[in-house]
Amino acid sequence: MILPRLAPWKTLRGRMLAAAMAVETVMLTLLVTNSVRLLYGSLTEQAQLHANQVTPVLNAALVAPLAQRDYATLQAVLDESRSVGGVEYLAVKDSTGRLVAISGWSRDRALPPPEQALTLEPKAGTARYDVSAPVALAGQKLGSVQFGLDLQHIVAARKDLLTQGIAIALSEILLSAGLLALLGMWLTRHLSALTRASERVAAGDYAPAALPEGNDDIGRLGAAFNTMSRAIGERVDQLTIALDEQESLARDVEQERARLSALLSAMDFGVLFVGRDGRIAYANPAFAVLFAIGGTPVGTVLGEALNNAGNGPSDTSAADLSAIDADERREMTLTDGRIVSWHNVPVRNGTGSTIGKLWLCIDVTEPRLAAQQLIQAKDRAEAASRSKTEFLATVSHELRTPMNGVLGNLTLLGDSNLGPDDKRLADVARRSAESLLRLLDDILDLSKLEARRIELEEADCAPAQLVESVLDVLRPRANEKGLVLNARMMPSVPDVIVTDPARLRQILFNLIGNAVKFTEDGYVSVRARRGEDREDGRFLVEFEVEDSGIGIAPESVPSLFDRFTQADSSITRRYGGTGLGLAICRDLCIMMGGAITVETAPGRGSVFRFSIVARVGDPSALRLVEASVTEAARVAALPPLRVLAVDDIDVNRDIVRGILERSGHSVALAANGIDAVRMAREQDFDMILMDIQMPGMDGLTATRRIRDLTDARGRVPIIALTAHASGSSRPECLSAGMNGFVTKPLRPAALFAEMTTVLGVAASAPVENDPAMPSAAPPPPAATDPSGDDDLLDHEQIGILMEVLEAEDWDNSLSGFAENGRTTIDALVSQARAGEAHNRSAHTLKGMALNLGAAAVGNLAKELEHAPSATVLDNADRLTDLFERSLVAMKAVARSPA
Repeated sequence: MILPRLAPWKTLRGRMLAAAMAVETVMLTLLVTNSVRLLYGSLTEQAQLHANQVTPVLNAALVAPLAQRDYATLQAVLDESRSVGGVEYLAVKDSTGRLVAISGWSRDRALPPPEQALTLEPKAGTARYDVSAPVALAGQKLGSVQFGLDLQHIVAARKDLLTQGIAIALSEILLSAGLLALLGMWLTRHLSALTRASERVAAGDYAPAALPEGNDDIGRLGAAFNTMSRAIGERVDQLTIALDEQESLARDVEQERARLSALLSAMDFGVLFVGRDGRIAYANPAFAVLFAIGGTPVGTVLGEALNNAGNGPSDTSAADLSAIDADERREMTLTDGRIVSWHNVPVRNGTGSTIGKLWLCIDVTEPRLAAQQLIQAKDRAEAASRSKTEFLATVSHELRTPMNGVLGNLTLLGDSNLGPDDKRLADVARRSAESLLRLLDDILDLSKLEARRIELEEADCAPAQLVESVLDVLRPRANEKGLVLNARMMPSVPDVIVTDPARLRQILFNLIGNAVKFTEDGYVSVRARRGEDREDGRFLVEFEVEDSGIGIAPESVPSLFDRFTQADSSITRRYGGTGLGLAICRDLCIMMGGAITVETAPGRGSVFRFSIVARVGDPSALRLVEASVTEAARVAALPPLRVLAVDDIDVNRDIVRGILERSGHSVALAANGIDAVRMAREQDFDMILMDIQMPGMDGLTATRRIRDLTDARGRVPIIALTAHASGSSRPECLSAGMNGFVTKPLRPAALFAEMTTVLGVAASAPVENDPAMPSAAPPPPAATDPSGDDDLLDHEQIGILMEVLEAEDWDNSLSGFAENGRTTIDALVSQARAGEAHNRSAHTLKGMALNLGAAAVGNLAKELEHAPSATVLDNADRLTDLFERSLVAMKAVARSPA
């Protein structure tokens, strides 16, 4: 009993008192310390503010005398400022740092260094704040002022506050100790009862006897304990119910897990779940069967399970599959050859973190084999299509060979002395043969149609004349049936349009020919009108071909424009035909920017409507083109002329010379624009044929120089020779002073017709036995390329050249073409490789090749003329190959019999 009394800190009251006193002591210490700190901070802030206020005042008072170096006034200002109080000393230095005035400090003593921050550290037994500030006028520093603020009153105030705070804190501790001792004794009066009740609750009695309650703190503590005990009882009841529910939920989860396991086990594709540690957490039986894994792979590392599988991946690494974390689909081949589609799906929890990967493995061997079989069937079908195309190409070649003979003989017949009616019939037959040859080229050569190798050309044509020429060819057959053929052009249709006349003629031949073929009596009418205008200045030309024939059944119309399709199989037996005509018309209409439709009914005839895109043409560009040089010369009825032919290519000059000299004209040659101007100035010529693009001085510049001549030689007629077939260069040539325009490759009839127009010579009927006109054998039929590649050469142009050139001249032309062509190709490739402009070299090669009949080389050079350098380099080998093959073919044509 004595020990507790002697050691009260071991009792609850003693410990509470000690704790309370410790807390009180700490809090009072913090309070006093914080009060001293706050007072010190307030006083130092005031001192700092005082220093900041004094600095501008001193700057204003000192700037004038310091600027004027009035040191007496400076000293007076310092003395006056120091007498105000609070300033221990003042000193002023000029801009060089020399001390010029001081007050309150001995000049013999060094000034203390200025402080960056205010501190109460004692300095020589006193507390002072040393401040230095610049003295400036209009931004220019005149010097500096340094002063010391007396901080002794701050030190004294801090000391007084600390003494008073300690005294108050000690008094507070003593009073608190007595009060807390009494309070502790009162608070612990019911702790024994609370202890016993707590021990009963700990023993499992969650309904102990109630503690006394009251309005004081202890009474409320008893009430709180009673409430807590009741709450604990209620919570125990709730936990018991929750435990029962959890057991029921666990049974439900187990049932769902069993259902899911049964579902996954019943699936015929593999399902695999891999945990974040890389080990297999689940694998259904289909997965084990697919990969031939014995036993259960659960718990095994994925890579090991696949490496040890009896039917593992043969083209995919197990390590690669394990390393993939993204959603990915791929296919892999197993050891037994089966193809498996594999889908990797990341599995994430509610927070988005990856907890594993799910695999879905599906055997897709049969679908893939089926796809391969489809591909093989497609390849076989394409091979069959190629065989069909090759067969048709062979048939086309074999048909073109006799057709060339027909054309040649018809040309010879037209050049003979026939009467007007016979000559007209021979002309119609020749044009029919030409149309048939063109149709054979496009209809039978399906390799062109299927590969879309047909290229449209643009030329001026008269639609009324074109339609009439088609009707002339078909009129004899129509007359045999008693059919009426007529055509009507609406006034809105221009007299001349720019389109591809050959393709337009081909469409009309097909449609009108079908109308005549399927009409036994009645009529066939052709109408044309102008359709809607386009934004680019072009417009639609709409044609209608109406007949009173057998008509077409409605169910046959949807497939009418398909290849190898007839409206009725009996039609083929009765009327003949391949079923290609309307398909070709549809393709050509689409290529020419239009469309084709049909309106028909059985027994009521048909109306085929088609449209093409065209633009208004130039009537002066229409020229009659014939095959024979001598015939063209006779039609032109030109007197013997002295002509200057200007071209930078030897082969082109030889061709022009041969055409003109064969027709009785004398020819002088010039290789460039400079020589042409010189010769035109020194000699008299009846006409000049001027190439446009030439090195040094082009044809346009040379024409302007000739037009600058003051005498009659400056008015000599000049005709442009250019490989620009579109007519876009015609205005440029005419504005340069030229009188005519002829495109390459040169056709004698077109050249003579332009010469006739330029000279104003009226065309007359051919005069028999004209002594001024040399006799010439009729031209041979166009030779067939022995190489079998008809696209290489322009046989019509070669036939013309072989007519006008002797064998030796033709051989020389080929030699010159071989030498100049190879040099030009090398230059073209070198320029493209160096990134330089190559269009001039391509243009030169184009004109030279087309003029000599090397159509493939000329057309490719035309494509490369304005193509980028990369395209030229990509086609360099192709261009060289075409050139060499063309040379071989041209030499073979020369050796073949006429």
